[in-house]
Amino acid sequence: MGYRVTDEQVINSAAIVADESSAALDISHQLAWTAQIVWTSTTAAGTIEIQESNDGSTWSTISAKTQAISNNSGNVMLKGEWQASKYLRANVDWTSGSITTLTVHIIAKG
Repeated sequence: MGYRVTDEQVINSAAIVADESSAALDISHQLAWTAQIVWTSTTAAGTIEIQESNDGSTWSTISAKTQAISNNSGNVMLKGEWQASKYLRANVDWTSGSITTLTVHIIAKG
């Protein structure tokens, strides 16, 4: 018996200076997901959020699935299990400065 896998690099951007959202991923047949976030910056302030939706147009940030960026570079892996929503996306809630590079890679399995 095989798993259904979604494997997408949803954001691969340079010089982010405004809010940005990825396309929606349909995870309706997956039970768990990971989001690897890698960024570089020396001037930015903002938050990278993983959001969920049941209709693909109304989005809610998943509690404790965010990463603050504040004049630094780094990486983090966020994880979710037993996700019942249909869609998942990454959202950049930009505050100031410039995020030099940002990559968000999401893998969902079920």
